[in-house]
Amino acid sequence: KEEGGGETAIHKEEEKGGGGGGETAKHMEKEVRGGEIESQQTAWIQLDEVQYAHILRKLLPKSVSKPLQAQDRSLDRQAMKTTKATLGEDQIKQMIHDAKEDILRELQQGKHDKSEGTGEPGAMGQNPESVSERIFAGFVDQMMEKMKDEFKEQFKIKGLVNEIKNNLNPHPFRDNKCECPLFILKVDELMDVSTCEDIRNALSLLNCSADLMIVTTTKDIQLAKEYCYPQRQPIDYSLAGLYHDTVLEYTSQQKNEDSYNPQIFHDILYECEPHEFCMKIFTHALYANPKRSGDELHKLHSTLHALPTTSFNSIAKVMFKFSYNDLPKEYKSCLLYLAIFSPRQMIRRSTLIARWVAEGLTSKEDWPSSVRQANRCFDTLVGRCLIDPADIDAMGKVKSCVVSDSVHGFITTIARKQHIVETRLSHHLARHFSIFNDLQLRSSDKIDQFFHGLSKSSQVSLLKVLDLEGCRCFLEKNHRYLKEICSKMSLLKYLSLRKTDITQLPSEINNFRELEVLDIRQTDIPSHATTHILLLKLKRLLAGHADPSNFESSPRIPHSVDKMLNMEVLSNVKAQKSRDLKDIGKLWQLRKLGVVIHDMDSHLRNLLQEIGDLHECLRSLSITTTPVASPRKATPSSAELPGSLLKHFPKILESLSIRGTTQKVRLLPLFIDGDKNKLAKVTLCHTPLSQDDLEALAKLPKLRCVRLQHISCTELMLNFKKGKFKCLKYLLVEGSALTNITFEHGAASELEKMVLSFTGIGSISGVEFLPKLEELELNSSFCGSLLSSFDNARQITKLTLRGTLLEQDALQLLTKKRNIRCLVLMDKSFGGTHEITLKKDEFLCLNLLVVDCSAITKIVFNSGSTPRLEKIVWSSSTTLSGIDKLPRLKELEFKGDKVPVM
Repeated sequence: KEEGGGETAIHKEEEKGGGGGGETAKHMEKEVRGGEIESQQTAWIQLDEVQYAHILRKLLPKSVSKPLQAQDRSLDRQAMKTTKATLGEDQIKQMIHDAKEDILRELQQGKHDKSEGTGEPGAMGQNPESVSERIFAGFVDQMMEKMKDEFKEQFKIKGLVNEIKNNLNPHPFRDNKCECPLFILKVDELMDVSTCEDIRNALSLLNCSADLMIVTTTKDIQLAKEYCYPQRQPIDYSLAGLYHDTVLEYTSQQKNEDSYNPQIFHDILYECEPHEFCMKIFTHALYANPKRSGDELHKLHSTLHALPTTSFNSIAKVMFKFSYNDLPKEYKSCLLYLAIFSPRQMIRRSTLIARWVAEGLTSKEDWPSSVRQANRCFDTLVGRCLIDPADIDAMGKVKSCVVSDSVHGFITTIARKQHIVETRLSHHLARHFSIFNDLQLRSSDKIDQFFHGLSKSSQVSLLKVLDLEGCRCFLEKNHRYLKEICSKMSLLKYLSLRKTDITQLPSEINNFRELEVLDIRQTDIPSHATTHILLLKLKRLLAGHADPSNFESSPRIPHSVDKMLNMEVLSNVKAQKSRDLKDIGKLWQLRKLGVVIHDMDSHLRNLLQEIGDLHECLRSLSITTTPVASPRKATPSSAELPGSLLKHFPKILESLSIRGTTQKVRLLPLFIDGDKNKLAKVTLCHTPLSQDDLEALAKLPKLRCVRLQHISCTELMLNFKKGKFKCLKYLLVEGSALTNITFEHGAASELEKMVLSFTGIGSISGVEFLPKLEELELNSSFCGSLLSSFDNARQITKLTLRGTLLEQDALQLLTKKRNIRCLVLMDKSFGGTHEITLKKDEFLCLNLLVVDCSAITKIVFNSGSTPRLEKIVWSSSTTLSGIDKLPRLKELEFKGDKVPVM
């Protein structure tokens, strides 16, 4: 054997006593080269050294193992597989010698003597030496056939490697080297380790660095480890594997005091397959409390492993208990409280927090501490996926939630055992009252039956919560119901009359000596009805007319508001006189103020003074100005009005809303100056906005949400400049007479959602420069023409259309957008009547489809369309066809009275 230039020279040779060794080499050359090589020439076979070493290992497997084992018995299996690919001359000679010795030894022992035990005729009396020579010659022929096949295979590999080399890009920094390629190989779980080793050896012929990714469907982690070189934990891309990586990230930062094997996380997650909900519950429970004992984790795994069935309900119940049992006592009570609502019913955060506090489910005595604890509880339940967020505001705060069917079933069972939920009350009744109410109502009763027997009932006197939102039973002679409520339920702490048909507030309303929350929003109560309210323990007065645009009818500020010193929220109340505003300045616990004032100097002066007095507590401020009915009553403005009256800027003000115009002073500049400004949300409606105002807003360090509704701009355009609006995540532009919105490269780099509702033809440019823009909502017919402006915004994954009146051809353009994963088609998104047919390769990445548009009568799914669609939400005006052709469809949600036949 000669070495040089990566080639191996094989010479014909004759060995004494070699049993035809020279003939073997000659035979090999003839087979490989077709017998055209002359007897005294050297045959140069163009293979790499490692390939010859591979052939020898294949042909002489017993011989090759001996020297490797003798070199170092301490080498593990993986190290033995990765021994040097090439072999030295001495090694090759030793291998051949050992192979000969093995053959001779077998012949001497009679293992190849076919005359023994075969019974072949003529075997007796033959010369043993001739028999051995014949058997040896047969062995050589077999070896030559194997060698021929191996050489053919290696020539094929050599050709493929050369072709790959020719297509590799040269390395930018290393001469005569190529860039490192990545090979992706998909195999089944039956591929053995030796095959994987052969693949690695073949790739080594590239003479450059190369990476090999092996994708396998095996669930056996130990088998997957065999493919890894160097040895390491394989990357698991299964659903359980992805959650496993997340769990390891959570727990790796915690000190493992029990010294348990992290493999237990993997085992638990794989017991949950294929139910992602169960994996999510486990993962989020660990995130909330990563300090788990080994005994606790092993007990959970044993419980899962011992389940008689692997159904969703059985596994989900175990995982729910794992998370539930870890909750503080107060949090458990708050979660079980949700059983009084219907499953998947949207529940507002503010409503839930107030009811929890009123029911005494939090352990804190004072109201502020109880509210803080209730908010932490709400966030914890969302964080553990025990309740699901239904609405998230621009600040990232969950504003409402829903309880899934599975979790609702679990908490209802527990709540009934603990008598938190009355078994005789259905959800449509239970949600109106306090828990532990002991009311004598049947599940078939309606709320009317409750009011009919109210005058004779004695149990109602202990109620703390009465939530009548949406009840329409107070008209005509039934107006007496509210008086009876005031007289019989003096211990009430929470009363909601929102969206009811009440038209008066009786004087008996002040009987509620313990009342903390009064909600009269979206009612037709006359504005003067609230002036006589005097509730000393009231924390929240939530007012507002049924017609939100009718500010003249907004409920007035109570005359004795200065005596309700515990007030924290005073929303949508109107100042009839300027002194009403002065009284507000005494409410030093006020966090949220929404006030309607006249465009008068006296109102503006008093308002600014009182805002300054509340500068240490006010977090949210909403100012609505209305024109003065009689201009003669308005006091002319003084020179000091613009800014000097706001002596103290609100230190912790986070949300500002200004609606309407003022003739002699502009309010916005008074609140958006200063580097320490904490404003995160600004809403402007029917108010002027100059370019200077926009630049001032752009400098606010924490601004995340901007809503511009029917604003008037001096330049009829908005220009978002480079490096500005650094934290902006949400932008709404509605009904403005804007002609153009422009985003420069580097502007609003954090913007995630944009809502456009133009009332005129406009344009938008630069959206391709918004790297994090994921959600787009278009809400008017003029916005339909803007779709083409977003062709290059491939980062958008959710699209909502409402009132756009699109035609069928516009939908066809949308079907080709591979980035859309969620499509929401609301009312009037399409004009006329349409039957939508989705064809093969349309909406390739769509996961969620929501349809609530009367113009869409039918949706037909052809084979190959929306191949990744997992959920459809639709209304009664639309029928579905072909859903059996959707391979990943998991969930259907119908909104209507009568479930359609599909």
